[in-house]
Amino acid sequence: MFYPEKFIQEQVPQLSGMIGEEKAVIPVSGGVGSTISAVLTHRAVNDQAIIVLIDDGMQSGKAGDMMNFYATQNMNTKLVDASHEFSGALNGLAEPEEQRRTYRNTYYAVLGRVIQEEKAHYLVKGTTAADIAEPKEEIEMEDDALEQVGIRVIDPLRHGVTVIEPLKKLNRHEVLKVAQHLELPPELSMRKSFPDVLNVIRESLVK
Repeated sequence: MFYPEKFIQEQVPQLSGMIGEEKAVIPVSGGVGSTISAVLTHRAVNDQAIIVLIDDGMQSGKAGDMMNFYATQNMNTKLVDASHEFSGALNGLAEPEEQRRTYRNTYYAVLGRVIQEEKAHYLVKGTTAADIAEPKEEIEMEDDALEQVGIRVIDPLRHGVTVIEPLKKLNRHEVLKVAQHLELPPELSMRKSFPDVLNVIRESLVK
């Protein structure tokens, strides 16, 4: 039996013990996994947790809306406008897989830069068991799966960070139970992150 309250009670002190006095970057995409990771890390280390949303310029102003929740929770947030980088990288690409690979490479390049700018020692990801089981459909997937298809990832040695994945062993229904216990709004707890974004890429390129 899975008890979300027990999971939260265990994870918060674990995160606090791992991160200590250092900074942690938590990249969020509006999906439930990254949002839970952000909330748990904030509870563990307060303003040492830097909640980062990379704005690709394709979400029709939704980036600001997504940041509102984190702001109302008094989290240390950082909205990164990378719209020009994404548009420049994707310009002229017609093959869907090339678009996906280029999008993800750009995403990780921007994220790596933010980690270095913030001098963060930890990267907290929203990876869940479902992401690992279906790596081709999610952004929050195992790094080795990304590298196998030619996608650059965050290199812990190069970027000087330790990767933490507090939700890695949780299945979808368990993740949703944690979200409900944390009283996350439905627009975050029920929202998928990257598959929707990848569809936006194709839609924006044919307009």
